[in-house]
This record gives sequence, structure tokens and C-alpha cells, in this order.
Amino acid sequence: MNKEASLNLYAKIEPLIGFYDDYERLYDIYLKIITSLKPQKILDFGCGNGRLSQILTAKGFDTLGIDLSSDMIERALLRGVRAKQTDIKELEGEFDLIIAAADVLNYFDALTLDDILRTICQKLSPKGFLIADINTLHGFRYVAEGLLAKESESGFLVVDANFEDKELTTNFTFFEKSGEMYKKEAQTITQYFHTLEYFKKTDYFTLKQTLSVFLFDDKNADKTLMLLQKK
Repeated sequence: MNKEASLNLYAKIEPLIGFYDDYERLYDIYLKIITSLKPQKILDFGCGNGRLSQILTAKGFDTLGIDLSSDMIERALLRGVRAKQTDIKELEGEFDLIIAAADVLNYFDALTLDDILRTICQKLSPKGFLIADINTLHGFRYVAEGLLAKESESGFLVVDANFEDKELTTNFTFFEKSGEMYKKEAQTITQYFHTLEYFKKTDYFTLKQTLSVFLFDDKNADKTLMLLQKK
């Protein structure tokens, strides 16, 4: 599976999936915590379309967004933020704060996540912070899992997500309209459930604070936001 191809397809269908207003509420939570920390340099890891980077830049924070999707980086640049398509391992420089918003860390299995956390730790200044949100079991089972079909002038989208053995497998099939014809694109993205205990036991960070986030459900938290400090 071509990871960038999967991410670029997601970039194409993101407007059909929506949830922009919901994520604005999530970004408000991030902004309050970040403002209290007063970091000098911020890295938005997995910045997507650059909306959070845009918010932080507008508030005067020196922010750089990175993502593996070239299409997402194009959108971020159109927002007027600093952004580049790169792997975090290839990135130079040091940051006071790294953020991984909108369940970015759930895209890594346990072995890869350990490597990613080590890399994030290396990119942080002494006593630097990582802020990230992860999906809860409720978020995976009752929010993310299921079938979604959306139609617009650009085409027709089918999303089929199945959560089993602590993995969410999401199949995206997009029929993009081209004149009187349709072009079919299909990709699969996998996300992994991680417990808070995992982050409590990591060698690289101290878990300083957690916050339950009710983004898509008023009664049950579908995300947990974590503030971690470099050891």
C-alpha cells in the first residue's frame, strides 16, 4: 500500500466527510493548553490541511506544519502557514512543543509508535512538551466504526470502517465524476487503539495531564487529550 496515495485520497474526500466544526472545538482545547505553555517554537506533526497551524500562527506562535501528504501540504500552504512535506525523522531543528492533533498517533502500530515517540523526543528541547489526542475504545467502536455514504457534485464516496482486535480498518472508495464518466479510487487506512497505560510507561515522556474530549458524543468521551513532557 502506498501511504502517500492513501493520504492524498483522504485529502480529496475530506470535504465530503466534513466534521470541520467539530475539529474547531478540538483546536480550541489545544489553543488553551498551548497558550498556557507559552512555547517559542511549535511543530504541528501530521498537520493535514493546516487549520490548527493557521490558528496558532494567527496567535503569534512560530509554527511549522509537516505532513506526508503532498495534497494536504498544498492546502496548508494556501492558508498562509509554513508547511512542508517531510518525514519527521528527516526534519532538522529543535522545538519547544510538538503537537499531534486529530488522532495522528493512532495511525501507528505499537512498534512504530515507540519509534515515533523516540523521534519526537529527540526533536524537542529539554523539558519540551508533546500534546496529542488519541481515540478511546468508545470512539473507535461507536463513532469511527460503520458505513458512510456521501454524494456531491464532485462524486460519490463510500466509507466502510470495521474495528476488530484493537484495529480500525477503513476502506475508502471514491467515484470521482469526470464528464459523463466516473473514475474509481480505493484505499485502505488502518488505525490502532492505544491505552493511556502505554503512554504512562514510555521511556521518553512523563504523562503530565489528561483530558477527556467529547467531540462526537455528549455522554461518552471519544478522545483523550494528553500533555506529555520530555524526560
